[in-house]
Amino acid sequence: MRIAMIQDDWWPRTGGGPVHVKELSIALAEQFDHTIDVYTRALEKDGETHTDVETFADGAVRVHRLKPSTEYWNPIGRGASLVTSLPHLLTEEFDVVHGHTFLPAVPTRAAGALTDAATVFTVHGTALTSGVGRDESMFAGVKRRLERQFVLDFDYDHVISVNTEHLDLLGAYHDRLSCVPNGVDLDRFDVDVDRRDEILFLGRLAPKKRVSDLIDAFDRIADEVPETDLVIVGTGPKDDALKTQVNRLERGDRVHFEGRVSDDAIPRYYRRAKLFVLPSVWEGHPLTLLEAWAGNVPVITSDVEGIAEFVDHEETGYLVPPESPDELAAAIRYGLENPAESRQWAVNASDLVHEEYSWDGVAERTNRIYERIV
Repeated sequence: MRIAMIQDDWWPRTGGGPVHVKELSIALAEQFDHTIDVYTRALEKDGETHTDVETFADGAVRVHRLKPSTEYWNPIGRGASLVTSLPHLLTEEFDVVHGHTFLPAVPTRAAGALTDAATVFTVHGTALTSGVGRDESMFAGVKRRLERQFVLDFDYDHVISVNTEHLDLLGAYHDRLSCVPNGVDLDRFDVDVDRRDEILFLGRLAPKKRVSDLIDAFDRIADEVPETDLVIVGTGPKDDALKTQVNRLERGDRVHFEGRVSDDAIPRYYRRAKLFVLPSVWEGHPLTLLEAWAGNVPVITSDVEGIAEFVDHEETGYLVPPESPDELAAAIRYGLENPAESRQWAVNASDLVHEEYSWDGVAERTNRIYERIV
């Protein structure tokens, strides 16, 4: 088959969406001999433009960065992304057009209406089931209405959700629906690194991640564990506010902001941490959870949508209520004071991720959907 994948963002902006599309495309090409064209935006970051075509899987996967090249949140760039892939989708013969996340719904739906291609849309997460903490902008209401139109009211040949939490909502609008979770590249985390006295957060510094709760929780226990530091890897809109919070608490010598790190460095951060903490108020199916499991690090995370269905409390991780720094601090203290137990969570989770969350398995389930609709 020839497949078009449409994804709103790409490197150097990192997140679950680009990783999902890249790894799924490579696995589909290598396992099933599909050729895949990924259409995404040309981005500008720190004065550098990113417009080059990338190839993977011996050229079977090609990534096209479509101009104009703008910063990610630039409204001209975001608006243009609704139409820049259409000349390719309408003039080249694709068997499947597969859109991901939010704005790619528009060209995916247009391709379904104007070509013979079958259409698939993957919902990686939606504020329609839980908008808490996701968007603090003045346009949140408008974006929510657009999301309802794109996710619920557009017609696709098949809809995929990365978690089961969204199935009831999506099932009221779409007849052909499946849950296919995220995957993880297990070989990537096979690195030999010594453990350190570190608590790790790795991810986008966005409102819904509630990294501020983690900093508050760490402040509550920092004097009890003087050898343990908090390491925060990632960038995002809350970067400055979080650094201000650390300075106000006078924990600058114990809380380390690493910024954006290379893909090659990420497995080492997981492997060297004693605990990985994800305090989000909402998720789709966080890739960082799977990465932590693949990195064999104990996980403490929020008992919320997109996480709770995947984590077995005190078996594959430790769940705490969201937006509760006191309870988060107690959970971190428990994990550090009971290393044998917390290490067992990591062992159990590592077994689980090897059994159920490889990209090969995700590709196989996705390919079965393609074969049914083409």
